[in-house]
Amino acid sequence: MRRAATAVALSTLLLSPAPALGTDPPVPALGTDPAAGTLATASVQPTAASRPNIVVILVDDLAATDERLLRQLPAIDSLLVRDGVTFTDAHGETPLCCPGRAGLLTGLHTFNHGVVENDVTLLDDSMTIATQLDGVGYHTFWAGKYMNGYPDLAPYVPPGWDRFHAFEPEYFEYRVWSNGKPPVYYGSDPADYSTDIVARKVRSSLRKAPATQPFFGVASVYAPHTPTTPAPRHVGDRGCATVPAWAPPNYDEADVSDKPAYVRKLPRLGDAGWDLQRVCESLQSVDDLVASVRDELELQGRLDDTFFVFTSDNGMNFGAHRLSGKLAPYATQIPFFVSWPNGLGRESRRIDERIMNIDLAPTLCDLASCDLGPYPNGQPHPDGTSFLPLLTGRGRWRDRDAVITDLPARVKMPKWYAVSTTRSSTLASVGCEGAAFGKCRWHYVEYGTGERELYDVSNGPCWEWSEGQPGDPCELENRADDPAYAAIQEALRRRLAELKSEGGPSG
Repeated sequence: MRRAATAVALSTLLLSPAPALGTDPPVPALGTDPAAGTLATASVQPTAASRPNIVVILVDDLAATDERLLRQLPAIDSLLVRDGVTFTDAHGETPLCCPGRAGLLTGLHTFNHGVVENDVTLLDDSMTIATQLDGVGYHTFWAGKYMNGYPDLAPYVPPGWDRFHAFEPEYFEYRVWSNGKPPVYYGSDPADYSTDIVARKVRSSLRKAPATQPFFGVASVYAPHTPTTPAPRHVGDRGCATVPAWAPPNYDEADVSDKPAYVRKLPRLGDAGWDLQRVCESLQSVDDLVASVRDELELQGRLDDTFFVFTSDNGMNFGAHRLSGKLAPYATQIPFFVSWPNGLGRESRRIDERIMNIDLAPTLCDLASCDLGPYPNGQPHPDGTSFLPLLTGRGRWRDRDAVITDLPARVKMPKWYAVSTTRSSTLASVGCEGAAFGKCRWHYVEYGTGERELYDVSNGPCWEWSEGQPGDPCELENRADDPAYAAIQEALRRRLAELKSEGGPSG
């Protein structure tokens, strides 16, 4: 827990004219719907016709980090970073595999799609991005990990997929079910490494995709999920051996006395940082996959009109606040990169607006002129919103004042709900050192245990921040129940209650 050397009166941090000293700062009501949205700032205009091809590269359990891993992944770095768009504030709503994947497929909040734990049978898959793209003429294919528990449903093929290759999530010794047929077993030979098999299935699907149709494909790999096993050819890679350990300011936090009980009981990690060597080595085969997909599409003449997305099903802690694994409200940030040469050009850009994993399906439907909804729960529209205007500079981006993250079921830790504010929040100009410039960002968490957390997460991300700078994006000092922040906390409590009822049949 970080204790500031000097306390700055909250009232001195407001937009002028400042309130009289000794009075609480005014806290505007949250929840104002920015229906008109905010004009996107991208300068690149699309030059291609609509309905491009779409490829999503979905990795498993990868935290958002700085560029230290990307420097060792030349195909990903070239295609998606140097020639693409980096979203610096992308988050998954629920930091757990199945809920994250269901949100990506449906565009719904976790509490609306109902997949609150790692159980594929909880998903009603009759309305997904696959069914809708397939319905407007896309050739669709999936290759790799689908959801935890899929072998219990196999050889079931979910609706909307023209080609479907799903495997047991393992690196070696697993089964693959293809297009509803009996499984094929893969063993422990180097050629059986699962990321390479996914790459092979993707290339085969691309070759069989009709030239007269746009295609939508997902390459879903197991890497770098534990046990984080690299392909044999990448073990001991020299470049990965040089990747510095991950140790932002919240790594192995020394004083967790202000944290919830599940964090307070954790021992210190007692090392200099989270070792990323095996993560890097396992991702090198993913880089090989991306290179092979790029080369295949270039050979077909379809590369420049393919919309690529690289992301993870959920974030990870990587030692933040002594935590490993996921599940916690600190573990929602995910890597998110987009490339589309014909539509976005090849100039590297970064977009700092908050986007969510549930925004991907609406964005792809926006791109392909399809609609999501009505859903099996009676909900007419998705909870996510298209971020295509941010990418293209056309249309208007509906910048939400706040977004919700959650763990609605108790899964190895207390369930929780949280709200994070954006630049469109009225609280962007209240209570932090950047208030005069609208740079205040707040993160408020409520646990099923009754515990609360409140952080001034301005001036992030955490790995770009250091002690003594404004804000607390590393979430070192919990402000919940601090009287100086009572009004802000109450405003966030009310906004969270509203977001918890968002969508649904009456949405």
